[in-house]
Amino acid sequence: MNEKQPTKKIGKARMAILSSFAAVVLFLFAFGCYGCSYQPIEAPSEEEAVNVIERLADTVWELDTAEGKPTLPELWDQSLETLAFGTNDTQNQQLEMHLTIEGFPPLYGNLVYAQEEGFDFEVDSQTLPITVVYSQSRDGSNETLTLVGDQSNTHLYYLKK
Repeated sequence: MNEKQPTKKIGKARMAILSSFAAVVLFLFAFGCYGCSYQPIEAPSEEEAVNVIERLADTVWELDTAEGKPTLPELWDQSLETLAFGTNDTQNQQLEMHLTIEGFPPLYGNLVYAQEEGFDFEVDSQTLPITVVYSQSRDGSNETLTLVGDQSNTHLYYLKK
């Protein structure tokens, strides 16, 4: 009853096939969802823009500093700490805004919607090279405002205060 089972050896051909299969499976696990998670920024439709403007009106947003205090090269490498939006102007599809940047006096301007471009910051009649993206969780409990630098592709995340 205490007989030893003979051990089977795997040949070189089978080892190569198994190794290739393992590498393919590992590659799929590691990079299979990368395409799912990366989505280019799409400009909202006019209807979506009106909805976003209504949601942003009379709100204040703070920089998410969970991973430090990020800066945006397009804003002179300074930290944009808070964004405050004024009253709703859906007819012109824009909102007044107040930006608090560390080390600078407050900036005043407008959040402006341009069809096929999305939302931009306009300060002193100059459009800053920043794209603004509003997002909401599926259950509606969390809202995030993301600023993306046009040249640097740096993402800053803001949470509703």
